[in-house]
Amino acid sequence: MTVSRLAFESRLFRLAAALGLMLLTAPAEARRSDNIPPTFAGLKSATTCIPGPIAGGRTTSYNLSWDPATDNVTPPKRIVYDVYQAETSGGEDFSTPTYTTPAGATSFATPPLPADKYFYFVVRARDQAGNSDANKVERQRQNLCV
Repeated sequence: MTVSRLAFESRLFRLAAALGLMLLTAPAEARRSDNIPPTFAGLKSATTCIPGPIAGGRTTSYNLSWDPATDNVTPPKRIVYDVYQAETSGGEDFSTPTYTTPAGATSFATPPLPADKYFYFVVRARDQAGNSDANKVERQRQNLCV
């Protein structure tokens, strides 16, 4: 069974409208893909507070912070940040983030992690088109309570 072009475009239009998507007839400039990643200086700090002796069985959250990224298309409040965590310096797996922040965040608190282990973090900015910056600014935990 063949579908005429008009019938196909009509179905496509209804699907796009139902999904709230841009029409395929939008100006070429609006359809042009964004292939430029955000500009981002990377993670500024990774802090925690572990008072007293650090022993097995204790956990702590890490507070990560950074300055907002900028992008040629996506406004800062719509940029998300992918957090990569590793147990060794340089051990981050950049194929899959450990955590992803809500859009516009400039800080993130990890879930509780073992206090007797060292963790390393890299944060990368990702725009709405899915472009990520490639910074490798890594921070190790800084215990503010020792």
